[in-house]
Amino acid sequence: MIKVSIASTNDRAKGVAEALGRIDSEISIPDKPVMVKPNFVTTSNQLAATHVDATRATLEYLTARGVTSFVLAVGPAIGTPDSGFDNYGYRDLADEFQIEFMDLNTDERIPVPAFDDQLNPQTLYMSKRLAESYVVSVCPMKTHNNVVVTLGLKNILVGTLSGVEQKQKIHKGSKAINLTLAKMAQHVVPDLTVIDGTLGMQGNGPIDGYEMRSDVVIASHHGIAADVVGLQVMGYDLNQVGYLRYAMELRNLSLSDLEIVGAQIEDVRVTYTDHQDIEEQLTWPLDDDWRGVFNRS
Repeated sequence: MIKVSIASTNDRAKGVAEALGRIDSEISIPDKPVMVKPNFVTTSNQLAATHVDATRATLEYLTARGVTSFVLAVGPAIGTPDSGFDNYGYRDLADEFQIEFMDLNTDERIPVPAFDDQLNPQTLYMSKRLAESYVVSVCPMKTHNNVVVTLGLKNILVGTLSGVEQKQKIHKGSKAINLTLAKMAQHVVPDLTVIDGTLGMQGNGPIDGYEMRSDVVIASHHGIAADVVGLQVMGYDLNQVGYLRYAMELRNLSLSDLEIVGAQIEDVRVTYTDHQDIEEQLTWPLDDDWRGVFNRS
């Protein structure tokens, strides 16, 4: 069974500590660089970005587990990493922890498979250092304009693409982007996920939505399972979110393989307002066998 922890709370720092504490026995940190990646899709809208208190609480947990230094890495689609670190109060973390602030958009690149708008294979390029690190995704709970929800996995997959032009290439229609994210997730997933839903974004996320107080923090050592629980807390069904359903099927996993510890989904479930383009987003299923398309080389 894969454990996913849910903390029901309106205090994000306490919620992160509680959620991580409940899965402490499941977390194994190898001898490699620890990269913590907040979501900075834009650097001028706090609701769209990971709150520093959620990141600080995650760093505190990892420090207690023996981690002595961190790479704090972001790759914004709008704005610069420096402006995000400044605007969101991340610079103060360097007073408490040994931190290297990093721009994923300028890192050395390695190839990762994807699909174009005709569902033909193409190659994108991702951060080499992220691929070589123990990766911790700390993200807000948000709706999305292409794939219904954006949580811990998408924070890593899109954020790791090295350069804004690479991020633009991934948005090629509902069918293509869901296949691409599932394909990328065969090569990189977060090793630890913290989803801060104390104050999420609903409506026209991931940037232009409005707040949704859902008073929950979710954590898991499994980079797919955390998001599958998160989308249910938001009131969605796995069959609505293509890349996560693909990712589960590729791993031969079902909902029955997940063990929820702490609060239960039904106790914290809320209903996030959909993005205005939700109908188009739900056109992701392929008419033919998706595995045949997915396995094209």
